[in-house]
Amino acid sequence: MKLSSILAFAFVGAASAFQPSSKTPANRVSSSKQEPPLTKNDMVAIRSPFWNSFSSEKQTPVAKYDFVVDRDYTVPFTLISVGLWLSLFGPSHTNIDLLGGAFHLWFGAFIGMQTMKTRAVFNKDSFELKSVSNKYLGIAPDKELVPKKMKNYVLGTDNKWRYDSFVNWDFFPSIHLPILVYFKETQTPKEMQIKGSLGVKQMDRRDNGQMHWFPAYCNVWQLREQFEAHGCNKIGPVHGEEFMKKD
Repeated sequence: MKLSSILAFAFVGAASAFQPSSKTPANRVSSSKQEPPLTKNDMVAIRSPFWNSFSSEKQTPVAKYDFVVDRDYTVPFTLISVGLWLSLFGPSHTNIDLLGGAFHLWFGAFIGMQTMKTRAVFNKDSFELKSVSNKYLGIAPDKELVPKKMKNYVLGTDNKWRYDSFVNWDFFPSIHLPILVYFKETQTPKEMQIKGSLGVKQMDRRDNGQMHWFPAYCNVWQLREQFEAHGCNKIGPVHGEEFMKKD
């Protein structure tokens, strides 16, 4: 009898040890109170240094004055590479391969020379193509940039155009694969404007300015940034971004 009473008392005491206490410590915060979610400003201190690289927010470009666009040798290197391939491993094994290779080598060398001696410059109120004054091109850093000695080879005018005269600008075939840089301006007097033609078809049928083309021998992303920053007019999206989703 005494043994059964002792066992019953021990069982009740053990069960009561698992019952929740009715008293809550003073220093414990109620579980119903939740902290507010972190804002973007709160996360600045802990975010990755590559945050801006993956951010979808488009940052406003900053206009720079007397800014020289970096040179880019992609086009001449590509032309020379194609020329070497045609000359050495031409698919037809005829003189046509040699002629094609010779043309690409010559054209690549020509664009390479232009890349070494010509710079695209953004001034305070105009865009300009200038020449490097170095005696030996492509070796030492640029000493001084001077206006090009030769006038525009098509119009005979200065290679300098006001930002407010721009009608359009773009890159062909696209900004991701740039070969040519294009822009149109109204600074050239209408009586001097040349529309150009491809056979019997006129290239530019719009009477809204003079077209200009030059090889993409400079960084096209910097060109785009400064065209936008200086308020140069643009018609439609940049080539290569026509089907990109807009925010």
